[in-house]
Amino acid sequence: MRLATSALFARFGTPVLSLALVLAIVEKRDSYALAGLVLAVHAIALAISAPVGGRLADRSPSRRVLAGYLCAHAAAYALMVWAITVNVAAPLLIIAASLLGLTTPPASPVTKALWARLVPPETLQAAYAVDNSINEVAFIAGPVLVSAMIVLMPPQLVIAAAGMGILVGLLILLSFPSVQASPAPASGAAPALKRLAGPLSHRPTLVLLLLTATGTFGFGCLRIATVAKAEALGSPQTAGLLIGLLSVGALVGTLAFGAFKAPSRRRALLVLLGALGGGMLLTISVAPGLFTVGVLIVVAGLLAGPSDTLHVTLLADSAPADSRAEVFSWLNTFMWLGYAAGTAVAGWVTAPGAAGTAAFIAAGAAAIVGAVMVATLLPALDRDFPSQRAEMAGQ
Repeated sequence: MRLATSALFARFGTPVLSLALVLAIVEKRDSYALAGLVLAVHAIALAISAPVGGRLADRSPSRRVLAGYLCAHAAAYALMVWAITVNVAAPLLIIAASLLGLTTPPASPVTKALWARLVPPETLQAAYAVDNSINEVAFIAGPVLVSAMIVLMPPQLVIAAAGMGILVGLLILLSFPSVQASPAPASGAAPALKRLAGPLSHRPTLVLLLLTATGTFGFGCLRIATVAKAEALGSPQTAGLLIGLLSVGALVGTLAFGAFKAPSRRRALLVLLGALGGGMLLTISVAPGLFTVGVLIVVAGLLAGPSDTLHVTLLADSAPADSRAEVFSWLNTFMWLGYAAGTAVAGWVTAPGAAGTAAFIAAGAAAIVGAVMVATLLPALDRDFPSQRAEMAGQ
């Protein structure tokens, strides 16, 4: 419960920060272009720097690494609040956003790695279901929380509140006994190139990380596709509702899946869920009415929740034991890069009045490509899982 509470506080920071930054910059500078650029710079900086924090957390005591990041991140938050309050020049605002991304603590990777160390293998699926549910709750409730807070305080104070939430979450995580322990030393010597690549040189891990990119590519496409679909159906104001329905479906699917015993043929189930999800997205591209689109999006979410939980569970099960925090940091990097590519491609293929058909097709195709990749490349994991399960059971 303490680990879940820590994650809940820390992960509310991202959706609250994103929306609060947009509102603050638009209020101060009246520029959506600048707001979008600031968010893009923050996301890119976070994606690039995430594996560094994860590797440090694996190689040094996680508590020391998190404490150092926390100090730097608090300073970056203070700089961002100051920059918006005094209305500094755009280049300085972009620098503040990059520093905010670069100093983001590896709290989520450390938390995910802790689940694999603390939870028995037979209940790891339920633990990651809880973890994924926290993400969904944060992204559903975060914007609502901003809407309530913005009535009571200026946007820059909402940004500060997001930083305080991350501070509380990290302080709870730092008090966790397992975070204070030194990591297990890496086993044996490895060539310099392999050491530099880290867990990316481990084929099963790389395949699962690439699967992450296909999933977030599809989600990026959906961001554009749902707006275009809602506008084409004469109800542009429902675009946000459709995106929210996807998260609600994913939350319900995640919790329901986590309540069941872990399936024995996990890779086969992951392939099936990916194929069904892709087919559902292709169906949405030709759905005739708003109600039908909403129902199909909920079903797509119900499929995505178990798929995401299963995916993270497999990643924890297959990742090298001395690199789990770095693996989950790379998960964030692949996630953001896939999302950026998806939004870019969807924007490029979506013409005015096209109802987002091409973007929905791109999202469905990405899901099917991911399923094919799992079916053809992931069976090699059969040789790796027994040793990983034994190692986890020993811990």
